[in-house]
Amino acid sequence: MKKIYLSLCTVIIAGAASAQVVKQVAGKNTNVGEVPKKTTVAPASEKITIWTNDFSVPADWTVTNDASPAHTNGAWAISTNPAAIPVAALAPAAFATAANGYALVNSDAAGATASQSTKITNTTDINLTAYPNVSLSFSQSHRRFQEQTFVVVSADGGVTWTEFEVNAGMTTNTNTTNPALVQVNISSVAGGQPDVRIGFKYVGAYDWFWAVDDIAIKETDAYDLALTGLFWGTEGYWGARLPYYMVPSTQVSDVIFGGIVQNQGAMTQNDVVFGVTIPTVFTGTSAPGTLTPGQVDTLDATTAFTLPATIATYTATAAVTSSALDAIPANNTIPPVSFAVTPSTYARDNGTIESGSYNSGLAFEVGNIFDIFEDEIVTGVRVYIHPNTVVGSAIYAQLYSINSTGDFVSEELTDAHDIVASDINTWITIPLDEPVLNANGTGSSYLITVGSYGDNGASDDVVVGTAGVSEAQTSFYLDEAGTWFYTTSTPMVRFITDGSVGLNENNADFAVSVFPNPAVSDAKVSFKLANSSDVTITVVDVTGKVVYTNALGNTAAGTHTVDISTDAFAGGVYTVNFNTNNSIVSKKLVVKK
Repeated sequence: MKKIYLSLCTVIIAGAASAQVVKQVAGKNTNVGEVPKKTTVAPASEKITIWTNDFSVPADWTVTNDASPAHTNGAWAISTNPAAIPVAALAPAAFATAANGYALVNSDAAGATASQSTKITNTTDINLTAYPNVSLSFSQSHRRFQEQTFVVVSADGGVTWTEFEVNAGMTTNTNTTNPALVQVNISSVAGGQPDVRIGFKYVGAYDWFWAVDDIAIKETDAYDLALTGLFWGTEGYWGARLPYYMVPSTQVSDVIFGGIVQNQGAMTQNDVVFGVTIPTVFTGTSAPGTLTPGQVDTLDATTAFTLPATIATYTATAAVTSSALDAIPANNTIPPVSFAVTPSTYARDNGTIESGSYNSGLAFEVGNIFDIFEDEIVTGVRVYIHPNTVVGSAIYAQLYSINSTGDFVSEELTDAHDIVASDINTWITIPLDEPVLNANGTGSSYLITVGSYGDNGASDDVVVGTAGVSEAQTSFYLDEAGTWFYTTSTPMVRFITDGSVGLNENNADFAVSVFPNPAVSDAKVSFKLANSSDVTITVVDVTGKVVYTNALGNTAAGTHTVDISTDAFAGGVYTVNFNTNNSIVSKKLVVKK
């Protein structure tokens, strides 16, 4: 059992291999078309409401600003303008009583040289003598970078304060819902006390913003567990637990599941169990864990799901349980997650476009780390072109290996493709020259990106779709100055391993694929002819020696498959040449022995 703090601001990757791969990052990632992410805060209890406030009376609140020098334009302020929210995706504020007033701190508006340590607190004592177990609930709107956000509580009329950090589970450059409901158990400080005050504290420096409204203090349920997130994926050479939503059958490995669980009740629970189920194929549970009131912990299932190489889709459902009668069973589960074993696609994005990455018409690249468990041939890079992309923009793909000092080393840079109208808001494939990704026996990792040389800022140029959230240091962004950043919005950049038709083959009269690849004793060459043609297939080893020839002669239009026995081939990389009507297509073939 380990504690997890998802707001990773340091440049560290977990795992034994991580020491050699550390990239410095800086600045806030620029995205377009942002949509709110799902909040990871469970619904509040429906117990007795003791005290409420909606910021309709500014005199109820006091603002203090401890930053030095003080920047008042970045401190807490009470606004009655719902449109004052500085992030378009979260504006206008959807608080129930936003028009009557809400509290807002805007770090972004204070500028790059400003810092904030600002607090807004209520001005009169709240008597909670009759209530030993109490929770503070409120509505919030928040875009996260590297700031810290706290609920603050005093039991002595505001002389001393205890801080409860909230939003620590949000990754950088992501949004809450609009609004999100937060509940914090404050019984340890405020329960049974006559002189309670509450407030909100923001510590940041050119970060984003935080807004709060519709505050209430309620009785806390004795037993209330909440499953607030699923920490799942495959742990390979890179060291991070990476969720792969699509996995080629050649790269299957164990999938590990963990549940992010919060005790929102008033009582310690000693037998908390996280469970995950994939119907008919897998059930996993964690060892029983102990959670004190307010504690958040990650409970890993004690067994991993060994992903079969069979082409199929798997859906995992998860829940948290204990022996106690839970006050709000609805927050003990989260929506299921689905992932698939595919013939040829490796994907880190979840497939549903949420946003986009770009560089305002300047050069950039963006892409993902992929762990390699077996030698693999990459035939192309698939990328989702965001609707804001300008027709006529040029996009390319680049493959990087990672050297012993942790630097990204270019292995292949493709020609640029000029985007046409039919490419917008859909997937396109950029073909590669079939590089071999080497697993090196124990596994390896590669970075695959797409990029643009830009148009000198004349337009937004290329915008790459993003879908889902990446752990820090697993998806990367290269700016026009050659500086690597990490991004926590997952780029919709995938790689494919078959001979699917790419951009350069759209007008060809044939298509060719080689599978399985790698092969052991047999390989197949599949091809589709638009017209009857003379066909010859040859296989050449790395020395240039022809080890296989098959002259098929005149072959009818349609789809055909040729079997090649590789029993007599030594292990290694071969080139399969497909020759028809004086046109040649070459595919790499890996033979494993």
